[in-house]
Amino acid sequence: CCGLDCGQCPIYIATAMKGEVLREKTAKEWLVLYAEYLPKDMASKDFKCEGCHSSNGYIGCTTCPIKKCTATKNYLTCASCAEYFTCVMLNGFFSQHHQAKQNLELLKK
Repeated sequence: CCGLDCGQCPIYIATAMKGEVLREKTAKEWLVLYAEYLPKDMASKDFKCEGCHSSNGYIGCTTCPIKKCTATKNYLTCASCAEYFTCVMLNGFFSQHHQAKQNLELLKK
């Protein structure tokens, strides 16, 4: 939805490859990095994802306001939105995730 490449996400990779070591390593790191956003009782087994458009997504993605916005507008990605260039939420996201913007720009073309 947002332009991040799910195929590069360690949680997505761990789920697809059934990689428990990668899942546990990522869970340990992300529970610290994203402590303010994740449930306090989240365990490494909860770090699983089958992609942004899956019903079995990672909690950080399933609650994502960008994903909710694209779903509300019935778009697969933000690249289809008329408000793409002026979206405050998306531009704020891009300030942290430059690659996401590049990926969406490719989709727009």
